[in-house]
Amino acid sequence: MAKEITTTNNRFFNSIEQAQWDMLMACAAIGLTLFGLVMVYSASGFNASTQLEGSFSAVLRQAGWAVVGIIAMLILMRVNYQRYASPALILLGLATSVCLLIAVLFFDEVKGAKRWIKLGPLSAQPSELAKITLVMFLAYFLTRRTEENQEGSFQSTFLPAAVVTGMLMLLILKEPDLGTALMIGVIFVAMMVVGKIPALHLLTLVVPVLLVGYIYILKTPFRVQRILAFMDPESDAKKTGYQILQSLYAVGSGGVSGVGLGGSKQKLGFLPEAKTDFIFAVVGEELGFFGSAVIVLVFGLLMWRCLKASFRAPDQFGQLLGIGLTTMLIAQAFFNMSVVLSLVPTKGITLPFVSAGGSSLVFALAAVGILLNISEQARAK
Repeated sequence: MAKEITTTNNRFFNSIEQAQWDMLMACAAIGLTLFGLVMVYSASGFNASTQLEGSFSAVLRQAGWAVVGIIAMLILMRVNYQRYASPALILLGLATSVCLLIAVLFFDEVKGAKRWIKLGPLSAQPSELAKITLVMFLAYFLTRRTEENQEGSFQSTFLPAAVVTGMLMLLILKEPDLGTALMIGVIFVAMMVVGKIPALHLLTLVVPVLLVGYIYILKTPFRVQRILAFMDPESDAKKTGYQILQSLYAVGSGGVSGVGLGGSKQKLGFLPEAKTDFIFAVVGEELGFFGSAVIVLVFGLLMWRCLKASFRAPDQFGQLLGIGLTTMLIAQAFFNMSVVLSLVPTKGITLPFVSAGGSSLVFALAAVGILLNISEQARAK
């Protein structure tokens, strides 16, 4: 019996050693997802000191999406990423994204924005599909232009890529969702740099970006108020500065070791969006500096493994696809944490894998599935 157990264990560990996909990457993504379920439950109302429990609906819904996302990840990690270099597939993805981004404008507003398509009890954010579709398009388009020795061309390479990206950004800004639009801009710049697009081409965007920024930020009263609140939140502590002050109170209350899981006071009606955009503040309050630092380190681990897989990809398409997906995940994560810590102005954007939200979680895990396949192809070459 002992011999059989030893043999089984040896086979298990040998299979791990022979695995071509990146186990650290997979464990980091799944670990963050499971941790997110715990924090969504806690941020939804559970309080250890008063034995108060909020509705289970939020965590049950998130658990359902986690199952869907993990299944998607497991499927996509077995699909050769080079299959995504298909003009028909990319065109279909872009067309679907544009149609859904237009359709969402005809749905009812939720918290002052039209970002969700609701079908009965289910809802989805088209902008999440738009991000991953844009990454595939840019990876394919830049690879083709490089093969044709046109990567340095402004008219045939940079301009078409910028137009497609700008179209998606403008549709998302119409919702309005400035945070996701900014993330799409960051993805575009990162992929342009890795695709060796001349820096002068990127500089041509300075004027259009400043113009759009002026229209959507400086000409919009509530966004101007957010910037002023970022600079001095205590000047209007009951209105524009309220959310960031409550976030800082939560993080500050946690100290080094935290008040304990379920012990947050700020989530009990004081901190808005506790289980979505500001869930990292609840992490800081309940688990303290140590708990928050662990989450930052896990995202750092995920970034390292994703970048390693991307740069080791056997072709340029794989490199660009990997860099785009990595930027999509990691840039959003660190932007969210920066908002919570008042390092940048307040903007509604979720913490990947951790915040409540089905669309964000499913597409984040799907992106990891594609990155896992890239890592498998990189090790096999």
